[in-house]
Amino acid sequence: MISLQTRLSASLMGVLGVLTALIAVTGSYSLHRIAENFVASRLEHDLEAVLTALSFDAAGHPQLTLERINVAFQRPYSGHYYRIETPNGQLRSRSLWDADLALPPLAAERATRTFTAGPEGQRLLLVGRAFVVQDQPIMIAVTEDFTPLESGLKRLLWRLGGFVLLAFGALLLLQRLMVRRCLAPLEDVRRELPRLERGEIARLSVRAPAEILPLVAELNRLLDLMGQRQRRTRQALGNLAHALKTPLTALTQLVDQPPPAPDNSGFWQDLRQQLAQIRRLTERELKRARIVGAGNPGQRVLLAREVEDLIETLHRIHRDRALHFEVRIPPDSVFPGDRDDLLELLGNLLDNACQWANRVVRLTVGTESEQLWLRVEDDGPGCPPEQLASLRQRGVRIDESRAGHGLGLAISNDIVAQYSGQLNLASSETLGGLLAEAVLPISPPTGPC
Repeated sequence: MISLQTRLSASLMGVLGVLTALIAVTGSYSLHRIAENFVASRLEHDLEAVLTALSFDAAGHPQLTLERINVAFQRPYSGHYYRIETPNGQLRSRSLWDADLALPPLAAERATRTFTAGPEGQRLLLVGRAFVVQDQPIMIAVTEDFTPLESGLKRLLWRLGGFVLLAFGALLLLQRLMVRRCLAPLEDVRRELPRLERGEIARLSVRAPAEILPLVAELNRLLDLMGQRQRRTRQALGNLAHALKTPLTALTQLVDQPPPAPDNSGFWQDLRQQLAQIRRLTERELKRARIVGAGNPGQRVLLAREVEDLIETLHRIHRDRALHFEVRIPPDSVFPGDRDDLLELLGNLLDNACQWANRVVRLTVGTESEQLWLRVEDDGPGCPPEQLASLRQRGVRIDESRAGHGLGLAISNDIVAQYSGQLNLASSETLGGLLAEAVLPISPPTGPC
């Protein structure tokens, strides 16, 4: 694929070439017209001089007072010629010598201007007009050799052409240097990609033009996200490996020292307890590893539809209790992230509320100052203020008699943290039970730049 620099250079070269050609053509035509108008203006003055010097004798024949006209009309083949035609005769300038000058059709209302061939290959600019003098119609035409002026114009245009070519080359060099300088940040990014692949750097530099700065920022955000997920996965594996040591050791001891056959009820109870502990630890770390986080900046999940399905599922789970769900969600409310993260977050908060509620569980959704908040309340016994902070820790349970592993709020806190949000725990002022509020930014952060 052709590089961006080559495409820009080729486009600018084409534009500069067209502009240069237009300037050359326009300049040549303009200079030629200026020279022609200048010579024509001078010829009109010569025409008036000839007309003033013209008179007629008693027989009506034309005659000219030579002292009143330009001496160039007396010099042979000077390029300055005149011809006068009347009903009683015609006059020609001495400069024509033995050559003739044909007159084009001339009008009385305005001067006629045209180019015609002259003696010795001269290219003549002719200006002529018809008059009525002493009741006699006459036609007068004067000329000037345009060849020397055209030669001078050609030399000037060649010089201008050389200057234009030099300027064109200088502009091409300048625009190439400017393009290279403007695209230098892209080259820096290209050189950083192999270093990023080798692990020498963790992020791309953000010294880039404004047009591609969002792309670099998005790449850095994705790199940060991948790094977070990698660290989270390693942490989950490390936590799982560390946590499994104790139950695995206990299982090994149980297998190495089986109890006597008549009295093995305690053996099976210990075995089931250790297996349940392994299952709980595995489930905890798998849930933490599945947290997606703010991976796709344009991803949005419609809250009302997902919450409706989630409430129906919780109704079936807690069908033995007459729970009443109060859901307050504004129309078109969306969650700025992954659908599975939303279900895991709300599922844990609502399920925790269901386990502790007497009858009422309330979910309220709202937005304020570019933030989305999800508030879950219940009318249960609540939690003492001094124990609220410990609820975010893994495995902490206020009442061991209740079902569960003490992971719901801890996992919810991890999900909210991945979205740069905050999980607030307090007592519900209206229902009296626990209030869990997740506050999330509506626009996921793109990471530091």
